[in-house]
Amino acid sequence: MGESTKELEKYWDEFSQEYEEIQNESLVNIGQELREFLLAKKLLPARDFLDLAGGTGKYIPHFSDFTDKYNIVDLSAKMLDFAQNKKADASKIAFIHQEQAEFLEQSEKDAYDFVFTAMNPALDSKEALIELNRISQRNVGILRLIFDEDNLFSQVEQLYFPAQEQHKEAQMLLYKAWLEELNWEYKSKTFRFFLSESISSQFFSDYFSDEISNDELEALKQLFFKENENRDMERLVIFELLYWEKC
Repeated sequence: MGESTKELEKYWDEFSQEYEEIQNESLVNIGQELREFLLAKKLLPARDFLDLAGGTGKYIPHFSDFTDKYNIVDLSAKMLDFAQNKKADASKIAFIHQEQAEFLEQSEKDAYDFVFTAMNPALDSKEALIELNRISQRNVGILRLIFDEDNLFSQVEQLYFPAQEQHKEAQMLLYKAWLEELNWEYKSKTFRFFLSESISSQFFSDYFSDEISNDELEALKQLFFKENENRDMERLVIFELLYWEKC
């Protein structure tokens, strides 16, 4: 393992606890929605299922009952430690601690019925898509968050930190362009979640306290909260699943 890979693993190991907490606190139940879609489209059940860059095992409780063997691969050993605590039949789950490129290189052709990866930061080349297709026997699926905005925090971030605001759909558009270059037919499905939650002015202030001055924060609180301690925040979250039959 090279030094850069070790550093990357160290980063994800250190982030694993916070990452798991974020996953547990999420109000979006994409796992359940995705499971129902995959069953309806007969992408599940699957004999051998691969969850590449599976992190803390978010999809294990949703998918594993519909597989004979569930293989979860991740660069971070700490992430996989959390994955082992997910509610599932442990006898059918293989936890594979390995860097993605090395794993793909060592995997045989047609090794998995369904190759699945969600929010994978290492899936960054057309060659990687070709590898996913190579090791799949039946289907490949890529899930990404393509939109996440609300009528409170997003407005402030767009105003104060425009350089940090990235087009979330850009990577998915790139995948589609690569698949079209390969002349591979693909399909896509979007999952929309409309959320509403109460946000306190104190939480709002604490969230931005390290990045925005006190005077500006007070002005923003007056703008968004008036004299109220809380306000309702509306949020739209969209995921997209890109999937295709092995080519």
